Amino acid sequence: MTPRDWIHSRAKQMRAEMTPHEKAMWRLLHEGELIALNWRRQAAFGDYILDFVSHPARMVVEVDGGQHAEAQVIERDEKRSAWLRAKGYHVIRVWNADVLKEPNDVWQSIQAAAFRTQAAARMLRWREADRARACEANARIASSSMEEAPRSGGGGAPSVSNIEPPEAHSSPPLVSPPQSSLRDDSSSIEEERY
Repeated sequence: MTPRDWIHSRAKQMRAEMTPHEKAMWRLLHEGELIALNWRRQAAFGDYILDFVSHPARMVVEVDGGQHAEAQVIERDEKRSAWLRAKGYHVIRVWNADVLKEPNDVWQSIQAAAFRTQAAARMLRWREADRARACEANARIASSSMEEAPRSGGGGAPSVSNIEPPEAHSSPPLVSPPQSSLRDDSSSIEEERY
């Protein structure tokens, strides 16, 4: 097996075994206009496997655990980031805990970085298309509810009914269920304290 084949095989294995933090990040990258960036997960790129990459935005998002705070790993991460920057990619590193505890902040920082890339227009087109889809769906809902309104008595022409109101019948009134003997106690709460 060649090194390239091994990297692709390992990336496939990593996609099948994503950590909870990576799964949460994957969901974040598919919210709002970030979905327009065509993210790939555990993607082989050069000699590396990137957690998440958007080639249209030329962005990489790495989700880092505690081991990335160790000196040897920091050095390796810096070397990798330098190689990616040389290829024209912007690298964003996010701690595992932040993905789960501060997802809105993580999403906003990725979105802000993405708007500074060549893919900003792609995100804006997605936003406009999404807004148009939402308006269209709202219009369908409004028109279908207006069609049902006269039948359901929810507006339109007054409803005509042949059913008599319950007061028109001479049946005996409904009896309430038996009450506890405590309900007859009329002492106030203040009197019960002493």
